[in-house]
Amino acid sequence: MKKTIFLTALLGLFLVSTAIADPGDMLWNRTYGGSQPDWGQSVQQTTDGGYIVAGITDSFGAGPRDVYLVKTDASGNTQWTRTYGGMSYDRGYSVQQTSDGGYIVAGWTQSPSAGGWDFYLVKTDAGGHKRWSRTYGGSRMDVAYSVQQTTDGGYIIAGESQSFGVGDPDIYLVKTDADGGIVWTRTYGGRWKTEYGRCVQQTSDGGYIIAGMTDSFGAGGQDFYLVKTDADGDTLWTRAYGGSRNDYAHSVQQTTDGGYIMAGRTYSFGPGYVACYLVKTDAGGNTLWTRTYGGSLYEEAFSVQQTSDGGYILAGVTESFGAGGYDFYLVKTDANGDTLWTRAYGGNGWDHCYSVQQTTDGGYILTGITGSFGAGGHDVWLVRVAGEAPPDVAIEILPDDPPVIVPQGGSFGFTGSVTNNTEDPQVTDVWIMAVGLDPLGYYWGPFKEFHGLELDPLETLSGHFNQHVPNRAPLGFYNYIAYCGEYPSTVMDSSFFELEVIAGQFTETGEAGWILTGSFLEGDLPDLPSEFTLLSNYPNPFNAQTVIEYQLPTSSTVKLEIYNLFGQKVATLVDTQQEAGYRSVTWEDSEAASGVYFYKLTAGDFTEVKRMTLLR
Repeated sequence: MKKTIFLTALLGLFLVSTAIADPGDMLWNRTYGGSQPDWGQSVQQTTDGGYIVAGITDSFGAGPRDVYLVKTDASGNTQWTRTYGGMSYDRGYSVQQTSDGGYIVAGWTQSPSAGGWDFYLVKTDAGGHKRWSRTYGGSRMDVAYSVQQTTDGGYIIAGESQSFGVGDPDIYLVKTDADGGIVWTRTYGGRWKTEYGRCVQQTSDGGYIIAGMTDSFGAGGQDFYLVKTDADGDTLWTRAYGGSRNDYAHSVQQTTDGGYIMAGRTYSFGPGYVACYLVKTDAGGNTLWTRTYGGSLYEEAFSVQQTSDGGYILAGVTESFGAGGYDFYLVKTDANGDTLWTRAYGGNGWDHCYSVQQTTDGGYILTGITGSFGAGGHDVWLVRVAGEAPPDVAIEILPDDPPVIVPQGGSFGFTGSVTNNTEDPQVTDVWIMAVGLDPLGYYWGPFKEFHGLELDPLETLSGHFNQHVPNRAPLGFYNYIAYCGEYPSTVMDSSFFELEVIAGQFTETGEAGWILTGSFLEGDLPDLPSEFTLLSNYPNPFNAQTVIEYQLPTSSTVKLEIYNLFGQKVATLVDTQQEAGYRSVTWEDSEAASGVYFYKLTAGDFTEVKRMTLLR
């Protein structure tokens, strides 16, 4: 096992950039609206490369204020606009393109409804023509701010309700079918106090994550509030984040490591009296880190998204920077929330950004309201800015089943890909290693090196890999990193995910180190074990099932058998001829009783027995 201190000191890393425009440079901007106030609340890139913007208009529509939908081409030129609503006040806060090519828009309405204000859901076709609309709520104020299409074709809507729940208001979650019919509703919050829901997203387990604000829980008057539910909306856990003053979350997204990123404002922390506040959690909602951004005056973040490089982009408003008054504020961070660059956009008027999304070319699209430009007092403002230019050769690694939690002596799988982003042939090296997330930054590796990979123009090479973790690997969190460039001194691109090594059974067997198998090239010979090895099963003790791994340096006749404490054979897991390589078998026996069992590997002349414990 190769181990030293400070990865960067050894590698002398630097990044290769081919950018024409610097990251954050404005590429173009457009305004939409009439003589009265109009503003954008949500933007999404569409499958045709254009954009869809949802917001509010006072200039057009049937009533004094209506939901406003603007569809543009890739350059921001208007293709069509639509309004939805009745003779009273209607507002649009969230839009998403749906699987049929149309759009779903959520907001709230005071036009014909059950109460004063109700959730308002509008489904359109690809041209923005209304297919149907629905309202949800009771006799008091119910306001929706976020909608997402769910994997079953229905929709999940989040906001707050004064009509239902135990508080005034409470977070209100509505699950519908594909036609907008209610499947179930839920409320979340404390008695008599205030909870707001600002953003909802379906999570990878089929449940939901909701972010907003709570007065009932936490450290201060108001705190970030995160609610995790199952697929039926039943609470799995809740968390509050903040300080002694008021802190308010507007946006949440599940991250590739299974955790969550939240953005909003804080009065408790930061350099000014209000700062942008970013909170990163693990999959259980436990805080991993927090960051503030801003100057001496007022900053607030309304939208956050994880970017393709593993970092984050957050957008909002700044008073400390820019042309004057309030301006669009864009902050790009790395994966740890540390600032890479910031930009302000606007004029001498009042400019607020409410939504940001990374575009397919790595740039960003922003929308909000501008008082500096346009036809009216305030208009929808759409701003397109440059991102980091893609490297000539890019690398990406994605774990099979995040989050990656592996016991000592266990293994995990991942898919890797190397892409030539240019019209010319490229040659690159690839190497893979891990960095311990402790103050000393210990690293292990490289576990494997691929030298001189040849890529045709725009070609991608992909492969599946399996990483074995040694029995005596230090416990804790690591960043598992793949690099491409010229080994070892020039890094063109990198990709990583987080893994956690947990306790396993210490044995002297299998101490060969961090063994990585797999290849980017079809036909490459795999790395083979140097000796027969039976590894400790994991987990151990176990409930329901356990994994047994072994290594074969040559082709062999293999038997893997399970015996109870009395020497009686209870299962034969393997009884066949197997080629050389790294093997794993899962044992699951719903009828086996609790107790001690032994597993025996026979491969040619090699025999070894290990012990495991089943707990029911």
